[in-house]
Amino acid sequence: PGDARAAGASQSPIAARTGCPRRAMTDRAPLPRTGTFFAEASSQINNLAALQRREQQLAELYTKNKPLCFSGAAYQKTHPVKASKGRKDADVTLQTPCVLGVADGVSQIEDYGIDASLLPKELLRICEILGESQLRPGSKEGAYRGPVPLVRQAYESTAPILGSTTLVLAVLDNSTKIHGKLHPMIAVISIGDCELLVLRRIHGPGGRLEPVFQTEMQRIEGHAQTPLQLARVDGRIDPTFHDGITVEVIERGSAVHCISAYEGDIVLMGSDGVF
Repeated sequence: PGDARAAGASQSPIAARTGCPRRAMTDRAPLPRTGTFFAEASSQINNLAALQRREQQLAELYTKNKPLCFSGAAYQKTHPVKASKGRKDADVTLQTPCVLGVADGVSQIEDYGIDASLLPKELLRICEILGESQLRPGSKEGAYRGPVPLVRQAYESTAPILGSTTLVLAVLDNSTKIHGKLHPMIAVISIGDCELLVLRRIHGPGGRLEPVFQTEMQRIEGHAQTPLQLARVDGRIDPTFHDGITVEVIERGSAVHCISAYEGDIVLMGSDGVF
């Protein structure tokens, strides 16, 4: 089958500055980095309606469509200021033929003795298992019901692990048909400030890569340090929290987009450190 090429990138502000000479970057003082704060349940719930997105973007190009798969790779570089303070990275990536993901653990969780990387790692591990079982050729018909049920099931399966993370997930669905013809789609779900960008050669194989879609960051009242989050915490951090809060975030606050996929598309994903 053909492939929609994909690259997942984790937290790396320097690597994200494409087109900048490396020498000029290294001559500068270290970039300041502020940690991500946990967003309490009440502030998240009160902002879900404003942050929710449910959009479909179809591009009915004349092409003989065929089943596609992702061919992915990831790159991670620790921010120099973070490294100098001895902080561990909590960002995790996932690359499979069916699912790509980036999850960026909330650093403030570490102040309570919780490993901020555990929840994002387990979340993406389960997303991989669910994606393989629901989307691979030969999967049971109707097993895949969309990105929202997939992420909800993955989150519920992470219990009792504590933590908080942002997330962007891209799911390649080869079962979609338009006018009776196969039309692969990428379903994107994002919670927080990880982002995804799709590039395509609109004018043929020799044309330039052009952006055709990009997600937007979801931040509580616009604050850079408090993105919408997928969390599970105890009373030390938020006495009002329960797992139903995060289920609401997934179902009512997530941004979901369905985008046409074509062979040769480039899917770039990264944490807020990249975008």
